[in-house]
Amino acid sequence: MTRTIVRVVGARPQFMQTPLVRSALIAAGFRHVLVHTGQHYDDIMSDAFFRDLGLPAPDLNLGVGSHSQGAATGRMMEGIEEALVSLKPDGLLVDGDTNSTLAAALAGVKLHIPVFHIEAGLRDFDRRRPEEINRVVTDHVSNLNFAPIPRASENLRREGRGDTVRETGDVLLDCFLRYRERARRDVVNRLGLPTGGYSVMTLHRPENTDPAEMARFGEIMTAVCELDQPVVFPVHPRTLPVFEAWRRGRGDIGPVLAIDPVSYLDMLGLIDGCSMVLTDSGGLPREAAWSGKRVVMLFRMDTWHDLLERGWAQIGKTDAQSVREAIARAQPAPAEAQAFFGGGQAAAKIAAAIVGYFET
Repeated sequence: MTRTIVRVVGARPQFMQTPLVRSALIAAGFRHVLVHTGQHYDDIMSDAFFRDLGLPAPDLNLGVGSHSQGAATGRMMEGIEEALVSLKPDGLLVDGDTNSTLAAALAGVKLHIPVFHIEAGLRDFDRRRPEEINRVVTDHVSNLNFAPIPRASENLRREGRGDTVRETGDVLLDCFLRYRERARRDVVNRLGLPTGGYSVMTLHRPENTDPAEMARFGEIMTAVCELDQPVVFPVHPRTLPVFEAWRRGRGDIGPVLAIDPVSYLDMLGLIDGCSMVLTDSGGLPREAAWSGKRVVMLFRMDTWHDLLERGWAQIGKTDAQSVREAIARAQPAPAEAQAFFGGGQAAAKIAAAIVGYFET
């Protein structure tokens, strides 16, 4: 009997992690059904990833689009529940800590469908972040939690979820190793950048980009504008209003080169050619560390503690001076960073664990 796994995705990190796990599940004998919530919905934030990664179009796109967190999560749950009732899958696979993740996990568990969570057990212990709430709740309703690193496994055991833990390594590293040779390095030339002589920055989290956080955004930009090399800044749609307001107030944005969001392969090309990455992304600090770059994370509180403790990344917090100090401390990450995150075997381990779940 062929079992069906429904995979729910909605944001660009989830798109990136889909192809290799999909291939591993199909090779293990499962039917894979892909449901896209539409959380990220424009071409560069969604469709371009499917083209770049050679991923077939989603079997179902809910087209939820942009709403407040409550409205978006509710609409996603409604659409996912309807899909699950129709598809009657044997299992539901979710990734990370987005609203799509939470909506799918809640819909699945209430329909008594086994839920499997990729990137489980990660914690920054800041309940003000919606992502922290999403990941904690998802971990606690999941039947299997796929932890990318030892610390994530330990977090789950402390929370009484040890029997659900399978330590697999990081699926994002699988993707990075698979696609880095296809990175579009010509993007550096297209933008007129000197190889090794520029930085890359991304900002999208509410703690940095909400209009109410204009002062925080301005502190980050003040420090970044002091750099003596170009700073490529693909501006996330969520960030655009606060960026435009800040730019109108400042006028001169110094070395910052603001561009439209870029595809996954273009971003890999930008990382490959840069000297430093500054970001509040969850995935980009890891990809930059695996590329041997200097990494500065822009978060209110410590996160990705293993990167920080090993000196593979630095963190700039609430003011321009903390960002300056993080930039000054940042050093290129060593090659061992890849081995720590599982060496690129996560997709195969996840598929094997799901097979094991149904065999017991």
